[in-house]
Amino acid sequence: MPLSEFEKRELEVISHGLEEEDPRLAVLLGRDAFAVSLRTRFRRGLMLVAAGACVLLLGLVARATFLGIAGFAAMIGAAYWAIKDLRWSLRNRKRHVTQVEGNIE
Repeated sequence: MPLSEFEKRELEVISHGLEEEDPRLAVLLGRDAFAVSLRTRFRRGLMLVAAGACVLLLGLVARATFLGIAGFAAMIGAAYWAIKDLRWSLRNRKRHVTQVEGNIE
């Protein structure tokens, strides 16, 4: 649903007020802050997966089963945490549907 003219004007007034009041926040919100946080979360998740792999290997070398299980659980949890929103954002992309012969719609 498109915004009405009144809503567009109000949104501009609010954005100009934000720019005057806190220019640093306005610059941050002007960029695609969500994508930056996804990249950061993905990098941190990869680092945690690597740390979990190190703990898993340490558990194997030390023959400490509980340490290996903890490392494996940390790897799985970090991988899920890293890609959970990334997977969601890829799912919501618009898909192009091509016309198939016999398809009327």
